[in-house]
Amino acid sequence: MSDVLALRTVTCPQCGGSNSTDAVFCANPECHKALGEFRYAEEEIARETRVHEKIADRVADFIGNPYFIVVHAVWFLLWIAINTGLITVSRMFDMYPFGLLGIILSIEAIFITGFLLISQRRQGAHAAKRSELDYEVNVRTFREIQHMKSLLADIQSRVERIENRS
Repeated sequence: MSDVLALRTVTCPQCGGSNSTDAVFCANPECHKALGEFRYAEEEIARETRVHEKIADRVADFIGNPYFIVVHAVWFLLWIAINTGLITVSRMFDMYPFGLLGIILSIEAIFITGFLLISQRRQGAHAAKRSELDYEVNVRTFREIQHMKSLLADIQSRVERIENRS
C-alpha cells in the first residue's frame, strides 16, 4: 500500500513532505518550495538577495502600506500640536514655520527615494530572471515537441511501410 501511495505523491526535496503529483509547490506552508524540475525564479532571486536589498524591500513594503500615511499624519499632528502649544508634553522646540520638521522630511525623502530605487531595480532584476527562466522552459519545450514530432513522423513512416507491404 505504501508503494502505491509513494507513486501518487511527490516528495519535497527541502522538507521531505508528501505532496500530490499535480502539486507545483510544497503543501507545507513553512516550506512552500517549488517542486518542478526547473529552477523557481523566486528561489533563485531569494538566494542571490543581499542584506541591503532585503532592507530596501522591507522599507518599500512599509512605504507602500496605508499605515505609512497614518503614522505620518499622527506624527505631523503631534509635532504641530506640541510646537503650537496645543499640547504641553514638552516645551516648544520647532517654532512655526517648522523648519526642523522640513529638514527632517527632506532627509526622510532622500532615504525613501534611495530605498524605493533599490527595490525598483530589484524588481527589474526579478522580471529579467523570470523572463530568462521562461525562455529556458520554452526552448526545452520546443525541443521536446520537435523530438516528439520526429518520433511521430518515424512511426508514421514505419506504419505506412507495413501497410504498403500488406
